[in-house]
Amino acid sequence: MTTLPDLTEHLHVGGRFCYPDWEAIGEIIEEKLPESERSDAWMDVSHQWVNRIRSGLGGGYQVHETPNFLLVTEAPDHVVRGAKEFLEEALKRILGSLHGVTSDDGYGKHVVFIFGKLADYYDYIDPFYPDGEHPMSGGVCLSGAGYVHFALPATDYSSYRTVFVHELTHACVTHLPIPTWLNEALAMRMEEWVCGTQVFHLDAEMYGKHEDHWNEHTIQQFWTGESWNLQGDSFELSYNLAQVLWRKIEVDIGPPREVLLEFAAKADWEDAGEGAFRALFDLSLGELVADFLGEGPWAPDPTMWPEPGQAQTKTASSRLPGGLALSRTSTVS
Repeated sequence: MTTLPDLTEHLHVGGRFCYPDWEAIGEIIEEKLPESERSDAWMDVSHQWVNRIRSGLGGGYQVHETPNFLLVTEAPDHVVRGAKEFLEEALKRILGSLHGVTSDDGYGKHVVFIFGKLADYYDYIDPFYPDGEHPMSGGVCLSGAGYVHFALPATDYSSYRTVFVHELTHACVTHLPIPTWLNEALAMRMEEWVCGTQVFHLDAEMYGKHEDHWNEHTIQQFWTGESWNLQGDSFELSYNLAQVLWRKIEVDIGPPREVLLEFAAKADWEDAGEGAFRALFDLSLGELVADFLGEGPWAPDPTMWPEPGQAQTKTASSRLPGGLALSRTSTVS
C-alpha cells in the first residue's frame, strides 16, 4: 500500500478553526495514489480535519461516526444516538424520493458540525461568505472550493433535523447545474417528506407582500438566485415563491412523477430552468408565475442579468462523490 503523503501544510488553520486547502489535497491524492487507495486517503484526511475542528472547539465536543457521516458535536449521548440514526435515515429517504436526481457517489463521508453556541457557528462559517451583511441562517451546506459539509447551530438540539434535511438535499444535487429556486424548492419539499413538518405558508398578508415585492427587476434576482442573498423581505419571499412554483408544477400541472424528476434533473441555472420547463410542459416559467401573480414581466431574461451565465448563485459544478466538491463556487443555505 502506498504511503499517504504528509498533507499537514495544507490543513490550514484560520483563527480557531481548520480550513484545509482541498484543491491542493485533491491534486496530491490523485497524483500520488492509485484509484484503489484514494477512498482510504480521503477518509484519513477527513478524520484529521474534523479532529482539528474538535480541538479548536474544545469543551465536550467529540467526533462520532456512522457508515456515511462524521458528526462533531457536544450533545449528550442520548441526543447523539438519535442524531446518528436520523442522519442515515434522512440520506436514505432523500436518495429514494429523488431517485435519478440526487447522487451520493464518491470519496469521503458527509461531515456535520453541530455547534452548541451561535457565536461558534458564525465564527466558523464567516470565511465562506464575502464581506458585507447576509441574512441570518439556521444552518448551511458549505463548499468553499472544497469538501461539501454541513454546519448547524443547535443550542437546544430540538430543531436541527429539518435544517439538516434541507441542507443534505442541497448536497445531494451538487452534481447538477440546478437553478437556486428549484434547489430550494426541492430542499423544502424534502423537509416535509422526511420530517413530516409543514413548511409552506401562504395567506392574504403573505400574498400582499408578494404583490408589493415582485417586479421586472426583482423577479430576475429570483431567477438568478441573487434574491436569497439580500436582506429584508427578499429572503423570505424567495423561499415562499419557490415553494409556490413547485406546488403549481407538482399539483396544478400534475405530471407523472418521472417527468417531474426529469425536470429537476435537466433544469439549468443558465436559463433558470426555462428550456427544460418549456420542453417538458409546453409552458414558460413566466406563465407559471403569472398564474400566481397575474400578468407581468415574469419570464427569466438572462440579458438582464449582471453577468449573463454567471449571475446565478450556482449550486453545482464539478463534484467528487461522497461529500467532496472541487471548484464549487457557492454557499447554499
